[in-house]
Parts: sequence; structure tokens; C-alpha cells
Amino acid sequence: MTAARTAERDPDALTLIAVSKTWPFEDVVALCSLGVRHFAENREQEAGPKAAAVHAALAGAGVPAPGDQIRRPGLPDGTPGAWFPSRADGPATLGSPGVLDVPVWHYVGQLQRNKARAVTGWAHYVQSVDRARLVETLSRAATERGYITAVCIQVNLDQEASPGVRPGPGVQKSLPGGENAPVAGAGGAARGGALPRDVPALAELVARAEGLVLAGVMAVAPRGVPPRPAFARLREVSERLRSDFPAATMVSAGMSSDLEDAVAEGATHLRIGTALFGERHGVP
Repeated sequence: MTAARTAERDPDALTLIAVSKTWPFEDVVALCSLGVRHFAENREQEAGPKAAAVHAALAGAGVPAPGDQIRRPGLPDGTPGAWFPSRADGPATLGSPGVLDVPVWHYVGQLQRNKARAVTGWAHYVQSVDRARLVETLSRAATERGYITAVCIQVNLDQEASPGVRPGPGVQKSLPGGENAPVAGAGGAARGGALPRDVPALAELVARAEGLVLAGVMAVAPRGVPPRPAFARLREVSERLRSDFPAATMVSAGMSSDLEDAVAEGATHLRIGTALFGERHGVP
């Protein structure tokens, strides 16, 4: 990958997440056949049926069900930190021609608590955790299913891009607990994410929550400003987080339009949609 070489990083240290929202399940199956393993969705009502259709198609091709290789509710020694899938975790044939591997699903949209249980039914990762009550709800949902769900804390960097913008309603407290706790972004629109100063306390909640594993952080670059400074700030947040939770190494940042800056600032997981699937028309 050119971006990795430019940043003097090992391309194998980067994980491609194909953002398959709005695209049919057949496209996911096709990318699986090419060795893509990670996929992201942002609407549960679309993602749940799509994931089921993908797994049915793969089962027809002789691929084991996700419970056989991915969904593991803990390790023999009781250490959950190494649970979540990595490039080295899974079939030895990963990426081999003609082989369809079990996909790993990421939820990347803003998540309402009443959708949490449904999302834990298919998503291995929830990347958009940004408030305490959502941690509690996800923990309960995962535990009821007997699953472990990997979690990223979504970090809102819009405030630093527009320091004159004040947090919206429900974000004044250290850990927002409201159902929707938006932060007004550079363009004035509400966007999700915990403020950088709130990440350590939220991470502590996730680390203590049954059924959850703290994977790392996720962020979207602010609109209308150069993305590099925001990704540099995310890197600082990640480094601070890893000083307390060394296993939380995931940094999900960078999309088709800004992946070079994200890689330069230490992103480990890239959420790529347009560059893989093409332009989405009339879809936010």
C-alpha cells in the first residue's frame, strides 16, 4: 500500500474494513472471495439481514458458521484481551484464491440503546461507543447472548477543530449518559463521540463491563478542515489509552478520502467504502 510505504509502516500492520453499507450482500460475498475479511455497517435494520444472507451464502459454499471460528465467549485462562479477531486469527487459508472466509462484522454507526441487543447478534465489533449508558446496555446484551463484543470508543474531534463550538445538550457532564449525547461539529451538525478528556473514564467502564473487550479508539475527521491534525490528536488519545490498557491497540481512522493522513498518524484499521464499491448516490 502506497500510504503505508510513504509513512514507513508495514502494510501488514493495517487492516482493511470494507464499508458495505447500502450495498447488497452479493458484493460482500464477492469481496470475501478476494480475501477481504472485515466489513462495516451503520444501520442495524439493513445490517442484520445482510449479515444473515452473507453467512447463508458462505455456508452454502462450505464455510463454517461464524460461531465455529469467530464467536468465542472467552479464553481458557479467562483473559479476554486477546479475543477479538486479528489478521493472525482464523483459517490458515485466509486470502487464498477461491476460498471464502468467515467475515468479521463492525458496527460503525451511531447506536441507540434499543438497537444494542440486535447489533450484538451479528457484530463482532461496535466501534461507536461514546457514553456510559450505552456501555451498560451493550454489556447486558452481550452477556445475555453469551457473547463477547469488542468495543472501540468513538472520539469526537470536532470540538478541537472548532474550539468556539460548545457541546450540545447532554454533553456537559464528564460522562454523558443521555440516549443521544451529540456534539456540535464544525459544520453545525450533531455528531457522535466522546470528548478526548472523557475517554479514560469511559474506557475504565468498558474494561470492567462483562461481555465487552476494549479494542481501542475510533474517530471520523472533522468536516471542512485538513484531517491530519485531528488524526494526530487521535494518536495522542490512543497512546494515553494504551498506557492504561496495553491491549487496546486498535485505531480505526481514515476513509477513502483521507486514508493517507490516517496511516501517517498511526491508524491500524481503515474504513474504506467508495474506493472499493463506488459512489453512493443519495445516501448520507
